[in-house]
Amino acid sequence: MDNNSLLLLVEGQTDKQIVSWLLKAAKIPLNKINIKPLDGKKNIINLVANLPKQIASNCAILVDIDSKSIPDAIAQMRQQINNSSVEIFCAIPTIESWLFADEITAINHIQEEWMGEVIRNLPPPEEIANPKELAKLFLGEHFFKWNFLEYINLNRATDRSPSLRYFLTGIERLLTTESKIISETIGRNISLDIFAGLIHEVVPANTVIWKTAQGKLFTAKELRKQIEDGTEIGQQYASDVLRVARDFLKTMAKKGE
Repeated sequence: MDNNSLLLLVEGQTDKQIVSWLLKAAKIPLNKINIKPLDGKKNIINLVANLPKQIASNCAILVDIDSKSIPDAIAQMRQQINNSSVEIFCAIPTIESWLFADEITAINHIQEEWMGEVIRNLPPPEEIANPKELAKLFLGEHFFKWNFLEYINLNRATDRSPSLRYFLTGIERLLTTESKIISETIGRNISLDIFAGLIHEVVPANTVIWKTAQGKLFTAKELRKQIEDGTEIGQQYASDVLRVARDFLKTMAKKGE
């Protein structure tokens, strides 16, 4: 680990392991991050308050906060740490809620079959009242049994848990790497009706307008149907269009420099 690695302070060993698995799932290089457990939120607050600016500017914290929104959670922590250089991330209400972000994969790792129905009927991760207790009950008492996080469907997990998505995309930003999470999910979050409407303007409808990475060709008519049905093909097209648009605008901006 080099001196330019990001220092990430977490509350405990459980948090460190959960974060490590999630970073692997997101294909974020662990060798660029020094994850340090500090045995509680209070210890994090005390340490951060005294960090020199040079170190603080390359430091982030991840803490549990039961809050209604990410901005509220961050504001609440910002009042306590008194160090504006440190990046703040919050797991809402606790980091164990992220275990249920991809509830389908979680169900595949439950201890008993009847628990699957309970997990299916849980509220969204950040609205679960006692995720730590539920995690121990459904997924195993020891956190090392939670290693399925390394193989979760990250698209589904980040869609269902805004605090998880904010954390992972924030880490990517701090490492100055291209956000794979944003590029893979933005096509689903934007209204697909916009894309379907644009394609409807292509005439004739049998015009081939897209070729997948696997070499399959789609006409305007075929692609519009895929988008309207919300299929993976339609979502991938939307993501590809946005990625190309981003790269084009980036190139144009450089030419204007």
